[in-house]
Amino acid sequence: MEPYFLIKDPRSRARLRLSASAASHERLAFLNEASSRIGSTLDIKETCREVMDVAVPRLADTGGIMVQERLITEGEFPARKKDGSALVRRMATAAATHDPWEWDDAFPVDEVCVYPPYLPQGQAMATAETVLVPRLDRDVGEENAQAFQRPVIARLLPGCSFLVTPLLARGNVLGFLVLLRRDCSDPFEETDIPLAEELAARTAICIDNARLYERERRTALMLQRSLLPTGLQRPPGLEIAYRYLPASDLAEVGGDWFDVIPLAEDRTALVVGDVMGHGIRAAATMGQLRTATQTLASLDLDPPELLFRLNRVAHQLSSDQIATCLYATYDRASGKIAMASAGHVPPVLVEPTGRAAAVSVTPGLPLGVDVGEWETHTVDLPPGGMLALYTDGLVESRDQGIDEGLDGLCSLLSGPPRGIERICDMIVAAQRPADKRDDIALLLAKAG
Repeated sequence: MEPYFLIKDPRSRARLRLSASAASHERLAFLNEASSRIGSTLDIKETCREVMDVAVPRLADTGGIMVQERLITEGEFPARKKDGSALVRRMATAAATHDPWEWDDAFPVDEVCVYPPYLPQGQAMATAETVLVPRLDRDVGEENAQAFQRPVIARLLPGCSFLVTPLLARGNVLGFLVLLRRDCSDPFEETDIPLAEELAARTAICIDNARLYERERRTALMLQRSLLPTGLQRPPGLEIAYRYLPASDLAEVGGDWFDVIPLAEDRTALVVGDVMGHGIRAAATMGQLRTATQTLASLDLDPPELLFRLNRVAHQLSSDQIATCLYATYDRASGKIAMASAGHVPPVLVEPTGRAAAVSVTPGLPLGVDVGEWETHTVDLPPGGMLALYTDGLVESRDQGIDEGLDGLCSLLSGPPRGIERICDMIVAAQRPADKRDDIALLLAKAG
């Protein structure tokens, strides 16, 4: 069943309905309850579902909430059309009637439509004022049915009491809240308008907060993804697979990155790094460090020298952001990998026999901390061997330390040969923390 279409027990109307003559303390108690239940998440659809759960049957027999489509898809306020004919999406509905499925057929969730200006919904959006119709006549039902090509509407609406209130935030109309009472219920009165408007105002604030959150998160993720490699060519002698998973929380969108850089004489650089901190600033710093790493790699520097120069770049970029990085070069002719670590988690080397263990590379100072020295560590990567580079989000979480996570990663990488893409999927599925509060970058390089 559609989770954003709520079916309520019509028998509860008599017990729960807030009457027009309700005392002020009863109305205040209702609004306090609504405030505690609405906006529990920064998700527009969930907020709209919560509104319907609160409003039906306390205020109405059925109802729905519509939000402007551009606000949902782009996070931007659309220009208000003077005739009210804006494109809106029905986010959630509820019905406390004996025929709830007819209401779902008439007004389906997720429908995107335009309400003509001659309908009360269009009037409310055009004027930014509440429209109250004590009883809808047959003409209005026919007009709605014709506008949406659904004959069932003409049967349901006549005789209903109708209240539509615009959702206003910072002077902008986000959409509207529509409440209906069947002909078997008392109609709406003028005294119901302030209560509905207060509910709509609180709803609009929650929707606007969710819009701002989602827009900022979308911007950060777009920036991150634009700065990461979109398609890595297979370097000489290596099979490559990778995964990048952004955090689920905006505050945790960070600066993880990885790269595979071709070098001269059938050599390849493998890079993974993590800018400390989160948000758009960390993602921007990540992009600058990734670009600097590519430029420095073209000079064919050994790993410690490259990290030394990259550290100087990090100091120039920001005085209060640091990053970890592991830079490795693979020589196809010798089958050796030389690497250096600037405070990064150790890579895992998988031997052709299937034995996996962390590489004991000395972790020097992170980038941006101080002028330091980094050591070269060299390992053999024979045909069938594999090197796994990753960021700490793969092995560390609130409930698991790095050592425990690293043991789990080595266990997953051990065993008989498997497809490298399958290994990536298996590791991410098994190792990604449930809270998903940090980015994850994983890069596998297998010698052919």
